[in-house]
Amino acid sequence: MAMEPPPRPSSSLFDVYLRLRPSNAASARFLDVEEPEAEHPTHITIKPPTNDTRKRAVERFAFTRVYEEDATQSELFKSTGAVDLIEGVLGAPGHHGRDGLLATLGVTGSGKSHTILGTKSQRGLTQMALDVLFQTTEKQLVQSFYGAPAFSSLAVADVAEAHMYTATAFLDSLYGDNQSERFPSRAQTPMPDCSSFLTNGATRSKNIPRPSTLPQSPTVTDIEIPADPSAEYAIVISMYEVYNDRIFDLLVGNANKFKHPNVKRRSLLFKSTEQSPDRKVVAGLTKIICGSFEEALMVLETGLMERKVAGTGSNAVSSRSHGFFCIEVKKRDAQRTSPWSSSTLTIVDLAGSERARNAKTAGATLAEAGKINESLMYLGQCMQMQSDNQDGSRNVVPFRQCKLTELLFSNSFPSASRHTHSHQPQKSTMIVTADPKGDFNATSQILRYSALAREVTVPRIPSTTSTIFSGTPLKSSTTSSGRTTPSAVLEELESANAEIARLTADIEIFALRFTEETGRRKAAEKSWSAAEDYMIELEQEIRNDCFAEMEAAVDQERRRWQTALDNEQDNQQAHLDSKIDVVIKATKAQMRDQGDIKVYEDPGPELRDRVDELERENYTLRAKLEAAERENQHRSASPVKKMRVLKAKKWEDPEATLRGGLNDD
Repeated sequence: MAMEPPPRPSSSLFDVYLRLRPSNAASARFLDVEEPEAEHPTHITIKPPTNDTRKRAVERFAFTRVYEEDATQSELFKSTGAVDLIEGVLGAPGHHGRDGLLATLGVTGSGKSHTILGTKSQRGLTQMALDVLFQTTEKQLVQSFYGAPAFSSLAVADVAEAHMYTATAFLDSLYGDNQSERFPSRAQTPMPDCSSFLTNGATRSKNIPRPSTLPQSPTVTDIEIPADPSAEYAIVISMYEVYNDRIFDLLVGNANKFKHPNVKRRSLLFKSTEQSPDRKVVAGLTKIICGSFEEALMVLETGLMERKVAGTGSNAVSSRSHGFFCIEVKKRDAQRTSPWSSSTLTIVDLAGSERARNAKTAGATLAEAGKINESLMYLGQCMQMQSDNQDGSRNVVPFRQCKLTELLFSNSFPSASRHTHSHQPQKSTMIVTADPKGDFNATSQILRYSALAREVTVPRIPSTTSTIFSGTPLKSSTTSSGRTTPSAVLEELESANAEIARLTADIEIFALRFTEETGRRKAAEKSWSAAEDYMIELEQEIRNDCFAEMEAAVDQERRRWQTALDNEQDNQQAHLDSKIDVVIKATKAQMRDQGDIKVYEDPGPELRDRVDELERENYTLRAKLEAAERENQHRSASPVKKMRVLKAKKWEDPEATLRGGLNDD
């Protein structure tokens, strides 16, 4: 029974197309298209190379459509649903548009960037989609220069907290003389000519990408999409990349590089904002309002110059990030009675998966490749899960594992809040590119991730033992007489024994490695346990030190407060004493003023005893002094000195002296 690609239900995320790249490799072709003469082939078969010793299965994959090597860019654009995506983004008359996603997936060097971005001689799907959009909305595009009402309303209606500029101002800030429009200004003075920077060659820099030098074919003049005649449109472009699982703005990087070459890029967040609580957006992007197809091409080329690329063994110009090119189509009623609605066509150039052995990457490039392969692995898991859900399963798609899958799938599922705001989940198209003569392992892995259906045919290999016992030779040689010899059986047996010996040696090596790894694990566990013990001891020491330091601080604070309390008490006592002295002095002064009141205070018993004791001592001392003077008088030869010595000192009563002092006070 032939395997048919399952019909794509409304809940499915992707239409998946396969494009084969013309290859000049000398290796054998391992990928074949089934029924190549059919108008729209849908199945391919991949067979392991003839020198493959692992006896791998033959696999058959189904896609929405398979494009062989001779398919053109124009054919791919018209038949992969890109035109339908653009029509959905523009929206039917009187209705909001629907988001669209167009992405490419494949091994590095398989033709992804050629398909999505084109070459020096041919346009890619991105340039063709831009051309169709501007061709359709050209007569209904609003004037969006600084100061125009449309610019202010577009800036207010943006829900992503973006930095919005016109294409003229943005390009002039990078390549011109900053005179056509003042870049950071939002003055209300309208500019007479919004395209002055494009038409005035004197203001251009030599490094600016010129639309006239870009490829002009294939043309899309034969593609007609109806626009809403009752609406006016604005086209806003933004670009960013997912590099090492972080989001970076590709348009702000060029401006900062010229002004601040040493400043590192700042990553952005993918989150819900105040104006979009039910929908995640990349917040803080630089968004450019483009008024013509030429301006959009120049913005695209400017962003591509900032994207991370590097040369590897598989591709001389290998993308080291997943590139996102977003075309927002803003729409509102021509009478301006309704707010702006927004729908976005997101074109994604996914970085190619690569094997480090073939790409010969090392250092930072190897780390980048690891992040790329990891994100593509998660993408494959999400796509496989969604493919399984087509059969009626209701498994949850694990898209929050990395930034890439979160950006691709977060807004791809229906929800009640989005239907309330007339915002349907996005419609998506995936174009897988493959080289039929390239890396078999990497290509088969990508096909397993992306195919809508897969069928595996495992070749049955009879065992050598069963063949010997059955008497049927594996490889027999026939002599001229027609007899069959067992030489082929013996050769097969010898090769089987050699294979057994090789596998036995491998088992011994793996057992030795297992023993070594077990020892390392035990040593690591022991080291981990010792580290835990050390950390416990260190924590206890730190706790003790903190406790001692806290106790010392508390004790010091207690002493400080005690000293302050003692000083306060001393100050209060001194203040009280001074008050008492003031009262005493005031009382004595009042008593002196009155004059008729005299107060005599009798000395206390202790004072009288002391006075008596001093009088006795004075009497004794006076007697000793007189005796000494008489003795000196006899010894002295001078009569004058004798007279001075014999002269007695007048004695004063101590009680009278004390009373006189009290009366003076």
